[in-house]
Amino acid sequence: MSKVPKQRKLTVVAAALAALCLITMTVAAKYIKSSGVLSGVFTPSPYGHPTVVENVITDPSDGFKYKTGVAVQTDDTAYAVYVRLALVISWKDNNGDVYGEQPFQDTDYTLVYNTDDWRYDSAGGYYYCTTPVESGALSPAFIDADEDQMLKQIKAGPEGYTLHVEILAQTIQAVGMTDAGTPVEPAIYDAWGVDPAVFN
Repeated sequence: MSKVPKQRKLTVVAAALAALCLITMTVAAKYIKSSGVLSGVFTPSPYGHPTVVENVITDPSDGFKYKTGVAVQTDDTAYAVYVRLALVISWKDNNGDVYGEQPFQDTDYTLVYNTDDWRYDSAGGYYYCTTPVESGALSPAFIDADEDQMLKQIKAGPEGYTLHVEILAQTIQAVGMTDAGTPVEPAIYDAWGVDPAVFN
Protein backbone atom coordinates (compact mmCIF):
# COMPACT_ATOMS: atom_id res chain seq x y z
CA MET A 1 0.00 0.00 0.00
CA SER A 2 1.50 3.27 -1.09
CA LYS A 3 1.57 6.31 1.19
CA VAL A 4 0.38 9.74 0.03
CA PRO A 5 3.29 12.18 0.16
CA LYS A 6 3.10 14.67 3.01
CA GLN A 7 3.41 17.63 0.63
CA ARG A 8 0.41 16.43 -1.38
CA LYS A 9 -1.68 16.12 1.82
CA LEU A 10 -0.82 19.73 2.73
CA THR A 11 -1.78 20.87 -0.77
CA VAL A 12 -5.19 19.15 -0.52
CA VAL A 13 -5.84 20.65 2.94
CA ALA A 14 -4.83 24.14 1.76
CA ALA A 15 -7.12 23.86 -1.28
CA ALA A 16 -10.03 22.76 0.92
CA LEU A 17 -9.48 25.69 3.30
CA ALA A 18 -9.28 28.14 0.40
CA ALA A 19 -12.57 26.80 -1.01
CA LEU A 20 -14.24 27.12 2.41
CA CYS A 21 -13.01 30.73 2.76
CA LEU A 22 -14.32 31.57 -0.73
CA ILE A 23 -17.76 30.14 0.07
CA THR A 24 -17.90 32.03 3.39
CA MET A 25 -16.88 35.32 1.75
CA THR A 26 -19.45 34.86 -1.05
CA VAL A 27 -22.29 34.22 1.41
CA ALA A 28 -21.17 37.18 3.57
CA ALA A 29 -20.95 39.47 0.54
CA LYS A 30 -24.46 38.53 -0.59
CA TYR A 31 -25.79 39.08 2.92
CA ILE A 32 -24.10 42.47 3.28
CA LYS A 33 -25.25 43.56 -0.17
CA SER A 34 -28.85 42.66 0.61
CA SER A 35 -28.79 44.27 4.05
CA GLY A 36 -29.16 47.86 2.86
CA VAL A 37 -32.47 48.41 4.64
CA LEU A 38 -32.14 50.94 7.42
CA SER A 39 -33.43 49.70 10.74
CA GLY A 40 -33.91 51.41 14.07
CA VAL A 41 -32.21 50.26 17.23
CA PHE A 42 -35.24 51.03 19.34
CA THR A 43 -36.11 48.33 21.88
CA PRO A 44 -39.68 48.20 23.20
CA SER A 45 -39.98 49.05 26.87
CA PRO A 46 -40.88 46.30 29.34
CA TYR A 47 -42.87 48.89 31.33
CA GLY A 48 -45.62 49.49 28.78
CA HIS A 49 -46.38 50.61 25.28
CA PRO A 50 -47.23 54.30 25.31
CA THR A 51 -49.05 55.86 22.38
CA VAL A 52 -47.64 58.73 20.35
CA VAL A 53 -50.33 61.30 19.65
CA GLU A 54 -49.66 63.42 16.56
CA ASN A 55 -51.17 65.43 13.74
CA VAL A 56 -49.95 64.88 10.17
CA ILE A 57 -50.71 67.79 7.87
CA THR A 58 -49.99 68.49 4.21
CA ASP A 59 -48.69 72.00 3.56
CA PRO A 60 -50.76 73.39 0.65
CA SER A 61 -47.93 75.71 -0.39
CA ASP A 62 -45.47 72.96 -1.34
CA GLY A 63 -47.33 69.66 -0.85
CA PHE A 64 -44.86 68.43 1.75
CA LYS A 65 -46.16 66.82 4.95
CA TYR A 66 -45.31 67.83 8.47
CA LYS A 67 -46.02 66.62 12.00
CA THR A 68 -47.24 68.82 14.79
CA GLY A 69 -49.09 68.42 18.07
CA VAL A 70 -46.86 65.50 19.08
CA ALA A 71 -47.12 64.15 22.65
CA VAL A 72 -47.10 60.79 24.44
CA GLN A 73 -50.12 59.17 26.08
CA THR A 74 -48.82 56.97 28.90
CA ASP A 75 -50.32 53.65 29.97
CA ASP A 76 -52.38 53.28 33.13
CA THR A 77 -49.55 51.86 35.21
CA ALA A 78 -50.45 53.22 38.68
CA TYR A 79 -47.09 55.00 38.87
CA ALA A 80 -45.47 58.00 37.21
CA VAL A 81 -43.07 57.33 34.35
CA TYR A 82 -40.24 58.98 32.49
CA VAL A 83 -40.69 59.16 28.72
CA ARG A 84 -38.23 59.19 25.85
CA LEU A 85 -38.68 59.37 22.08
CA ALA A 86 -36.72 58.07 19.11
CA LEU A 87 -37.19 59.45 15.61
CA VAL A 88 -36.86 57.00 12.71
CA ILE A 89 -36.72 59.10 9.55
CA SER A 90 -36.24 57.55 6.12
CA TRP A 91 -37.15 57.72 2.44
CA LYS A 92 -39.65 55.00 1.46
CA ASP A 93 -41.29 54.01 -1.81
CA ASN A 94 -44.85 52.78 -2.33
CA ASN A 95 -43.79 49.20 -1.51
CA GLY A 96 -42.36 50.27 1.85
CA ASP A 97 -38.78 49.74 0.69
CA VAL A 98 -36.26 52.07 2.32
CA TYR A 99 -33.78 54.12 0.32
CA GLY A 100 -30.12 53.44 1.12
CA GLU A 101 -29.39 56.94 2.43
CA GLN A 102 -31.16 58.61 5.31
CA PRO A 103 -32.60 62.13 5.09
CA PHE A 104 -30.55 64.85 6.80
CA GLN A 105 -31.93 67.36 9.27
CA ASP A 106 -31.90 70.96 7.98
CA THR A 107 -31.24 69.65 4.44
CA ASP A 108 -34.20 67.36 3.82
CA TYR A 109 -36.34 68.21 6.85
CA THR A 110 -36.46 70.64 9.76
CA LEU A 111 -37.35 69.99 13.40
CA VAL A 112 -38.44 72.62 15.89
CA TYR A 113 -39.54 71.08 19.18
CA ASN A 114 -40.34 72.03 22.78
CA THR A 115 -36.91 72.51 24.36
CA ASP A 116 -38.46 73.66 27.66
CA ASP A 117 -39.76 70.17 28.46
CA TRP A 118 -37.58 67.91 26.31
CA ARG A 119 -33.81 67.34 26.10
CA TYR A 120 -31.90 65.69 23.26
CA ASP A 121 -29.09 63.26 24.08
CA SER A 122 -26.82 63.24 21.05
CA ALA A 123 -24.84 60.27 22.40
CA GLY A 124 -27.86 57.98 22.51
CA GLY A 125 -30.04 59.74 19.96
CA TYR A 126 -33.08 60.00 22.23
CA TYR A 127 -35.29 62.92 23.25
CA TYR A 128 -36.13 62.82 26.99
CA CYS A 129 -39.09 64.42 28.72
CA THR A 130 -37.50 66.25 31.65
CA THR A 131 -40.30 65.58 34.16
CA PRO A 132 -42.14 62.39 35.11
CA VAL A 133 -45.57 61.92 33.54
CA GLU A 134 -48.42 60.66 35.68
CA SER A 135 -50.03 57.29 34.96
CA GLY A 136 -52.50 57.50 32.08
CA ALA A 137 -51.68 61.16 31.41
CA LEU A 138 -50.50 63.05 28.34
CA SER A 139 -46.88 64.19 28.37
CA PRO A 140 -45.88 67.78 27.74
CA ALA A 141 -45.94 68.36 23.99
CA PHE A 142 -42.80 67.30 22.17
CA ILE A 143 -43.96 69.45 19.25
CA ASP A 144 -46.59 71.98 20.29
CA ALA A 145 -49.52 72.43 17.91
CA ASP A 146 -50.23 75.96 19.13
CA GLU A 147 -46.78 77.35 18.39
CA ASP A 148 -44.40 77.52 15.45
CA GLN A 149 -43.10 73.99 16.07
CA MET A 150 -43.09 71.10 13.62
CA LEU A 151 -41.10 68.36 11.93
CA LYS A 152 -41.38 69.15 8.23
CA GLN A 153 -40.01 67.91 4.94
CA ILE A 154 -38.36 70.77 3.04
CA LYS A 155 -36.84 68.99 0.04
CA ALA A 156 -38.10 66.42 -2.46
CA GLY A 157 -36.73 62.94 -1.94
CA PRO A 158 -35.08 60.59 -4.41
CA GLU A 159 -37.31 59.74 -7.37
CA GLY A 160 -40.09 57.39 -6.28
CA TYR A 161 -39.49 57.96 -2.55
CA THR A 162 -41.24 60.08 0.06
CA LEU A 163 -40.22 61.13 3.57
CA HIS A 164 -41.46 58.84 6.35
CA VAL A 165 -41.21 59.82 10.01
CA GLU A 166 -41.90 57.36 12.82
CA ILE A 167 -41.89 58.67 16.38
CA LEU A 168 -41.43 55.83 18.86
CA ALA A 169 -41.91 56.16 22.61
CA GLN A 170 -40.61 54.31 25.66
CA THR A 171 -41.53 54.74 29.29
CA ILE A 172 -39.99 53.59 32.54
CA GLN A 173 -41.17 53.99 36.11
CA ALA A 174 -39.97 57.24 37.64
CA VAL A 175 -39.14 55.89 41.11
CA GLY A 176 -37.91 52.52 42.28
CA MET A 177 -38.89 51.04 45.64
CA THR A 178 -37.14 48.90 48.22
CA ASP A 179 -38.82 45.90 49.89
CA ALA A 180 -39.65 48.23 52.76
CA GLY A 181 -41.46 50.57 50.38
CA THR A 182 -39.02 53.47 50.57
CA PRO A 183 -37.94 55.33 47.41
CA VAL A 184 -34.56 54.43 45.93
CA GLU A 185 -32.59 55.48 42.84
CA PRO A 186 -34.92 56.07 39.89
CA ALA A 187 -35.09 53.13 37.48
CA ILE A 188 -34.19 55.50 34.65
CA TYR A 189 -30.63 55.60 36.00
CA ASP A 190 -30.13 51.84 35.87
CA ALA A 191 -32.16 51.02 32.75
CA TRP A 192 -31.35 53.98 30.50
CA GLY A 193 -28.10 55.22 32.03
CA VAL A 194 -29.60 58.67 32.55
CA ASP A 195 -29.44 60.66 35.76
CA PRO A 196 -32.68 62.70 36.00
CA ALA A 197 -30.71 65.38 37.84
CA VAL A 198 -29.33 66.51 34.46
CA PHE A 199 -32.86 67.56 33.47
CA ASN A 200 -32.99 70.27 36.15
